[in-house]
Amino acid sequence: MTNFYSVPALSPSSAVRARGIAYRAAGHEFSVIVPGTVASVAGTEYGTLVTVPARGAAIRRGFVRIPLAIRRALDRLVPDRIEVADRLSFRQLGAWARENHVPAVLFADDVPADWATDAALKNYDRVVCGIDGATLSPVRSDAGIIVTMQPGVDLEIFTPLRHNSALRDTSGADLIAVCAAPLTATGSVSIAIDAIRKLTEDGTDVHLVVLGDGPLRYRLERSAHGLPVQFLRASNLSLAERAEVFATADFALVTAGGSVGHAVALEALASGTPVIVSGSIRSRIEFRSGGGVTTAADPAHIVNAVSKLSEVSVESRRRAARETALRFDAMPLSRAMIELHDSLN
Repeated sequence: MTNFYSVPALSPSSAVRARGIAYRAAGHEFSVIVPGTVASVAGTEYGTLVTVPARGAAIRRGFVRIPLAIRRALDRLVPDRIEVADRLSFRQLGAWARENHVPAVLFADDVPADWATDAALKNYDRVVCGIDGATLSPVRSDAGIIVTMQPGVDLEIFTPLRHNSALRDTSGADLIAVCAAPLTATGSVSIAIDAIRKLTEDGTDVHLVVLGDGPLRYRLERSAHGLPVQFLRASNLSLAERAEVFATADFALVTAGGSVGHAVALEALASGTPVIVSGSIRSRIEFRSGGGVTTAADPAHIVNAVSKLSEVSVESRRRAARETALRFDAMPLSRAMIELHDSLN
């Protein structure tokens, strides 16, 4: 269960896809339950996508308003295991798992920062944390249920081979930047727009593509009026199309924090696009020289970072970005998750 999957540009959905493919290759069935406008069931290459009906804020914020619809979906699926990556429903879903004697795994990076003190954790058999430098094999902690696993990205979907020269030519700019983030206060897209404003004032020929959905969309569009900024709805793009946008850009501005920002950074890097991280992502990324930088959440600092990375040749920085992402391959993570589920027997 994940609300993030319903907003493709903001999420670890490529990792979800890789996990599903690995599960199916090992002989398992995999279903993903997400909120949406209408109920539906669709087959995909990674498993079954089940959409439960939600309205308004429930679509953006998670499953907290629609627990009955989720229970009905779970009752139909009769799962042997459940995995939860949703900050607003992990308490209710953990309780359902305990009541129905179904082993449950929680992805801690997708729940509130104070999760470790939450009594709801007693309903989960394992809690997966993405900690920098963690091995890909499950490692039990002293707490008994905590395991550490490296966050992952689908290196087959997100690849420099998706670079699209025709798409690039439509902008007509010397530099193309992409910012994929939720269009909310925490997404901090306004910082990226202010950085583009400053670059334009300094005479840089730059074009920004904002990839995302959220309640602040129209406010951000007004603030970007007159600037070379293009807004794309994340929900209208497939994974492959999003990967094409990343691979075609010169830089990715990562303004969102937490696991969302981390996932976006990995997807850009895997696409061969250097990143400028101004958000507080949960796991530190060690960039190859030219592959990316971390800077303060300030437009002037972002402008300086763009200038610094521009001094590196295009070939060198794209190669450095891709090499940075290689250690985050989602497939070994998926195999480690299979081992984890086997251990729950």
